[in-house]
Amino acid sequence: VINYDDKSWQTLLTQLGQITGHEQQASARIADFNKQLVPLKEKMKLPPQPVTALVYTAAAHSANIWTPASAQGQMLEQLGFSLATLPGGLPASHSQGKRHDIVQLGGENLAAGLNGQSLFLFAGDQKDADAIYANPLLAHLPAVAGKRVYPLGTETFRLDYYSALLVLQRLSSLFG
Repeated sequence: VINYDDKSWQTLLTQLGQITGHEQQASARIADFNKQLVPLKEKMKLPPQPVTALVYTAAAHSANIWTPASAQGQMLEQLGFSLATLPGGLPASHSQGKRHDIVQLGGENLAAGLNGQSLFLFAGDQKDADAIYANPLLAHLPAVAGKRVYPLGTETFRLDYYSALLVLQRLSSLFG
């Protein structure tokens, strides 16, 4: 069993490559990704910082906030984004157990936890961004009021080589 809630997709791929005897293929995928990441990082004009990376569930008025330990958080930091720090003492749900990659927020704690100047929606599309814009309890947030809610695609819930490349493409089209 490999715990992936505290690893980048690159670290996970390296481990799987070692286990399966495909170290060279794993290294090649990571090198290919880095060849695309470096020029994007150099040319990208970042939106207002810091950012909150999340998965939003409109029906439940809740979100999972990606932490710096998550693959998503690590990738954003690798690109030069700063992740917003959650306010101290913010009560979080643990319905999915103790995890390193997410903080579960809902109800009255949701707005306090979405404290980034820009919001990046993982596992989400424009309809999810529209649901955030339509939520009157979130309308006062700087990212919402400033129309800085960016969906990064429904296939970005778990990052691997392919979904990470799609994130790079979306970030390039948004900020490149």
